[in-house]
Amino acid sequence: MKNKYYTLPDFPTNISAPNIICRMLAGIGFRFYWATEELTEVDYAFQPCEGARSIGATIEHIWDLLNWIYCTIEPDGKSKAGAAKQWRESSLELIEILEDSFSKMEKEDLAALQILQRPFWLIINGPLSDVLTHIGQIATLRRIAGKPAPDSNPFTGTAPA
Repeated sequence: MKNKYYTLPDFPTNISAPNIICRMLAGIGFRFYWATEELTEVDYAFQPCEGARSIGATIEHIWDLLNWIYCTIEPDGKSKAGAAKQWRESSLELIEILEDSFSKMEKEDLAALQILQRPFWLIINGPLSDVLTHIGQIATLRRIAGKPAPDSNPFTGTAPA
């Protein structure tokens, strides 16, 4: 069975705050899925220079950011997986859990969420935006390593041909 983020689902029929956040999460899931697809242990260890994050460390950092968002809904958060390949799977699961949780919320529920005792808006310009940045870094690191990510289309949400 293919992962939920192998392709993007059809978009919602109406625009609402929960639908916008869910679509953003679906896009993150799709981009993350393809940026991290077909990675080997050697790929996870790749870092372009000393002091830079490896691909695996970047995936772990993405997991940390997603779990931070999850803690706004479930304060105890999730337990961290042990290995880089598990961080990938756990990150995809967290994205799906977040998307599902936000889809059940009303705009008032979203407005009530806080991150570090600050308004929900900081989730968007903080960790969600950071996750997108780091997914792009993974794609760049893969190119540097000579193993570019499969050629998916994030605009249409389609898998490589």
